[in-house]
Amino acid sequence: MIIGYIFFDNVLLGFLFSPYIYIHVKKGMENYRIKKQERIAMEFKDGMQVVVSSLMAGYSIENSFRESLEEIKLIYGTQNMIYKGFVRIVNRLNLNMNIEDAFDDFAKEYQVEEIEVFAQILHYAKRTGGNLIEIIRATTETISEKIDVKREIRTIISAKQFEQTIMNYVPIAIILYMRITSSEMFGKMYGNLPGILLMTGCLIIYFVARLLAAKIVDIKV
Repeated sequence: MIIGYIFFDNVLLGFLFSPYIYIHVKKGMENYRIKKQERIAMEFKDGMQVVVSSLMAGYSIENSFRESLEEIKLIYGTQNMIYKGFVRIVNRLNLNMNIEDAFDDFAKEYQVEEIEVFAQILHYAKRTGGNLIEIIRATTETISEKIDVKREIRTIISAKQFEQTIMNYVPIAIILYMRITSSEMFGKMYGNLPGILLMTGCLIIYFVARLLAAKIVDIKV
């Protein structure tokens, strides 16, 4: 409705852009999902570092997960997602399920790239019978480095993302300001075909610019 008023001086025309609400909400949900996955990946890194410490102390991988629960609880508490996930892994181990199958279920439940990669490598390590401790340690270290790089990139571009958010609304603010302060001059943009075509072109450019700006700051690692 605001777009209809600002660009076409017709509030009802704003309903033509109502599908954008779905796109906006869907994008917001996707951003929430990504942030949630990043948080889980960070917690998973901390949890696996505790497991690796137990492995280096001489525990088996199964007992390392059991031993990790107490320390993870001290760090994140019992309501944390990773703590709950590790509890489910330990419960499956107590039912004599293989560690790789228990971890597969864990990876499928959380659907986080780093956890899925670790589950695949754990399967491979158990199947080939290599140096399991060294493989898990090296994999955890690699995953930790990748997560840290993601966090550093997120920190670096956070200021630019904030600037982008502000710039998304600057054109709207400028047009609204012109309508209020120079209504007679700006009013010529409405109610005639050339003005409608020009404002439609400006609106298209505005949406394309928003999409392009979002793509620029969306850096994949």
